[in-house]
Amino acid sequence: MKKVFFLLGIVVVLLFGGVYGWYQWRQGQLHARLAAAANPAVIVSATRVQSQSMAGELTAVGEIVPQQGAVLSPQTGGVVQRIGFHSGATVQKGQLLLSLDPGALPGQLQAAQAQAALAQVDYQRAEKVFAIHGISTAALDKARYGASAAQAQVTALQESLADTQIRAPFAGVLGLRTVNPGEYIHAGMPVVHIENLRQLYADFTVPQRDVQAVQVGAPVRIDVHNGGTLRHYHAKVQAVASHVDAQNRAVSVRALLDAAQGLKPGMFVRIVLQKEAPTARLMIPMVAVSFNTYGDFVYVLTPGGPDKTLIAKEQPVTTGMQRGNEVVIRSGLKAGDLVVTAGQVKLHSGDHVRINNAVHL
Repeated sequence: MKKVFFLLGIVVVLLFGGVYGWYQWRQGQLHARLAAAANPAVIVSATRVQSQSMAGELTAVGEIVPQQGAVLSPQTGGVVQRIGFHSGATVQKGQLLLSLDPGALPGQLQAAQAQAALAQVDYQRAEKVFAIHGISTAALDKARYGASAAQAQVTALQESLADTQIRAPFAGVLGLRTVNPGEYIHAGMPVVHIENLRQLYADFTVPQRDVQAVQVGAPVRIDVHNGGTLRHYHAKVQAVASHVDAQNRAVSVRALLDAAQGLKPGMFVRIVLQKEAPTARLMIPMVAVSFNTYGDFVYVLTPGGPDKTLIAKEQPVTTGMQRGNEVVIRSGLKAGDLVVTAGQVKLHSGDHVRINNAVHL
């Protein structure tokens, strides 16, 4: 009889234990649902930290300059008589571009040329007479120097007449003309800009601490925005200045572009110069980094949340150089870490999150 009561007691205890365990499990599920309803998972976009081979780069702002360029202006004042070019035209070296009214110069030149011809005849006649001892040495010298002086006058007038004309000093492309026929212009007044665009240079400066990284012949990448796209050009360092500028402690550098279609003198460009050998670096999108005065950080996602959600945690990081839309991470992360790239404004450390990279956040 005692044995029966003992077995019955065991059954009752097991029954009550099972009911109590089931009740506790239901309470746990209820609390989990309530917690999830009170703190729903935040939807974010995320990506993995990747290790990429990247060279150390030196960046600078440069300016495109032509191989040859000049602002053409007259050496003397006068009225514009003729314009022999159109704005934006391609011209050859020596081509006549503009003529001023020469005034009395052509007549003066003709008179001087006649006087020079007469002086030369007199000199030749004096030589013949001197040969038969018909005149003195002083008379011969006077005839010789008289002929030289007359020819010098011709040369001076020819130079004055040439000053009334503007010719292309080299082959190139003209800019916009700033004068019109019949207009009086002064000496030194700009008329048109001419540039040789066969070769273009990119001039930039580097800090003195990076001078050793810049060598003649080193490859240079030149980036410039063309509308909504970023175009890349290749160049080589052609020359490095021999001194450091005392104003900014920088050294001027000139790079020669290989193919410069689409570039114009005066454009500002971004210069990228390699200064270190390629090494493996951790890279993440720039948008993943939150910047503030207390230090930069990212949100790292780790498993552990209910219903297969992830847990977000603030992770301080140290950033390095940028390349396009990505940034180098020097410390704080390791390859393969999952970091949030969008939706950080809704996050706090410890929040549960779900990843949906297909949604634009």
